[in-house]
Amino acid sequence: MATESFVNDLNERLRELTAFEDADLIRRPNEWGTINFESAKKDIRLVLDIARDLSELPLDYLTDNAAQQITQAVPPVTDHLRSIDEFTLQGDPTGTRDSLTNGLRNVAENLHVTASPHIPYLAYRRGDIADNIAKLNNAVNDTKQILERTESWTAERKSKVDGIVQAAQDAAAAVGVATFTQEFDGEATDLTSRSQAWLKATAAFAAATILAAVLFYFWPTLPADADEWDILRNIVSKAAIIAVLFTGTVWCGRIYRALMHQATVNRHRALSLKRFQVFVKSTDDPFVRDAVLMAATKTVFGNVPTGLVEQPGAEEAGVNFVEFGKTSGKIAAATTEAAQ
Repeated sequence: MATESFVNDLNERLRELTAFEDADLIRRPNEWGTINFESAKKDIRLVLDIARDLSELPLDYLTDNAAQQITQAVPPVTDHLRSIDEFTLQGDPTGTRDSLTNGLRNVAENLHVTASPHIPYLAYRRGDIADNIAKLNNAVNDTKQILERTESWTAERKSKVDGIVQAAQDAAAAVGVATFTQEFDGEATDLTSRSQAWLKATAAFAAATILAAVLFYFWPTLPADADEWDILRNIVSKAAIIAVLFTGTVWCGRIYRALMHQATVNRHRALSLKRFQVFVKSTDDPFVRDAVLMAATKTVFGNVPTGLVEQPGAEEAGVNFVEFGKTSGKIAAATTEAAQ
């Protein structure tokens, strides 16, 4: 181990060197103008780092020979830094700058070669390495524990979040189903109300048709001397009026049936949506939910046979008044020809 005198001498030299840490040795525009020591920046940083590291280490673990070699390597570095600190623009400033830079590089390399091999051992003797390893191990263990707690917390929160999301989806679905159910119910009520007016119109046309048929049976009467044309005109005029009234009756009845069909379909859709929500809430299986959804979609929006109107593809069973008119005209023409 180094004697006290060597250690004190080395510490004194190191204090002189580290005193230049606060000095601006790279640029001084007010004093040096455009000239700077940028090329010597790395060497300046190197020697100051070495001096600071050695100042913080237990130098008494050095040998006398090692302490003496480092002590001899420090003053030339200090002298070069002092020369840079006292640099002026007198004489040949560029040449002086280059000379100081090259000289600093040489003495910095000498200090680095002399001192750097001893720094790891001194740091170990100070206990920094062991303490840092222990601190690192403790930090790793703490990190593992935090990670495990975080994973547990995340899994728990994920389960809650999944439940919240599912609840939100169910609530949104329930709101959507309730909205559509109300719309279908409202449309069914509106259509039922409108169909009543057409039912009344159908009844009115039917009553008018019956009344006209009874009235035309007794009035107007034909005179005894009426010829065939008078009889034909009387029959055709009565038949035309009755046909118009009968046509109005049939068409009003059809509109009534169509409105009642739509009201029944919308009521059926509203009931289907209500039952769909009940089936969905009764299971947590997504496949069952999908199957129920497909079945409900087909039921709600599919073709609903109500018996009130003819289904698509079925032959029309209603009265064809065009054909009815053609047949009536043929019968009337045949009767006229026979009378003549």
